[in-house]
Amino acid sequence: MIAALAVLLQISAAAPVSGAPPSHITVRTASSTGAAPIVRTGTGAYVGASSLTRALGGSVTPAQSGRFAVTIRGSTVSFVEGVPFARVDSVILPMSGAPYSAGGAVYLPLHFVTELLPRIATGLFYDVAMSEMRVFNTVVQTRAPPPPAEERTAPVTTTALEVPPSTPRPRRTTQRKVVIDAGHGGPDNGMTGPMGSGPRIYEKHITLQVSRLVAEMLRGEGIQVVMTRTRDTLIALSDRGRIANRNRADLFISVHVNAAPTTWRNAAQVGRGFETYFLAEAKTEEARRVEAMENESVKFETGANAPKGDPLSFIINDMAQNEHLRESMDLAESIQSGLLRIHPGPNRGVKQANFAVLRTSFMPAVLVEIGFGTNPEEAAFMSDRAKQRLIARAIADGALEYLDHYEQRIGGSR
Repeated sequence: MIAALAVLLQISAAAPVSGAPPSHITVRTASSTGAAPIVRTGTGAYVGASSLTRALGGSVTPAQSGRFAVTIRGSTVSFVEGVPFARVDSVILPMSGAPYSAGGAVYLPLHFVTELLPRIATGLFYDVAMSEMRVFNTVVQTRAPPPPAEERTAPVTTTALEVPPSTPRPRRTTQRKVVIDAGHGGPDNGMTGPMGSGPRIYEKHITLQVSRLVAEMLRGEGIQVVMTRTRDTLIALSDRGRIANRNRADLFISVHVNAAPTTWRNAAQVGRGFETYFLAEAKTEEARRVEAMENESVKFETGANAPKGDPLSFIINDMAQNEHLRESMDLAESIQSGLLRIHPGPNRGVKQANFAVLRTSFMPAVLVEIGFGTNPEEAAFMSDRAKQRLIARAIADGALEYLDHYEQRIGGSR
């Protein structure tokens, strides 16, 4: 970080701002400097994909039938020549122009490079005044570093009547509504565990039991609560967000149980802890793994419940979701802090991923992984009714604390 700041100071002192259109983008890291020429045509400004990826250390797939992709800092973006949209996984992003090819090379709109790429790839910042892309080494955001698992102690055993709200609440002046989403259900069991010995658990049962308790506790604090499901039934991923939108909810909280992949060495013991996600492109391989696991529920959806996925819907959804990203991150941090107070496992932090269940929720929305059901100790912890009340209280308190802070900031109205 110190080296990166030093580079920034050197840049600020050395490079004057010019009113002329830049002829190239400077790509600067803490140890090297490169450049990608800007090509200006009658339809706008473009950057050669090869020169850009060469400067940033990425790659370009050869164009086939007008389709190609670039991979930069772990993120792959797909393009079609003549089509002014970029695709990242299932998300479609509009661009100011369409990519084109000439002389065996492909060119990307400057708008994509300067405005979209820093949002998609990790560790990029574009300085408009300096026409410069700066590359940083980043880490996944967490409120607190995860303590070693062996240094955590199990929470004190308690009963249902011994789990009051953690702090006295100020008098709420605005009626709030929270949607609680119990993950999976019906034919979709979610994960099953634990690995090795121990009573069998199903994710869909744990999430429903904890979600019911969260709903009960929030109602006890005067919050209106809507549950996406109250019994063992399947709700389409795309419908869960729609339920929240239709009810004009203030918050959307989806409850899930994590699972370690069998490819991990000593997976049953290594996979431990709790984490909270908000919507964005997954920044790490682990976030992409959890995202893929939870999004698998779509395979149980058929007919009218299946998502439509047309490009216009993706664009509109993306614009609406961007309004709530900052609030979603605050909500995620609040819930993660609540779980930190009671959970015996390591704090895996607040993370970002493109969960299908969050994409259609147009309000602050998070997905909470309350523990690893593949770990025998955490499976037993999440199955215990008293411990479930602890988990639920942590989630409810996190939501209430977020709402308290939110209302203090905006004066009680929304």
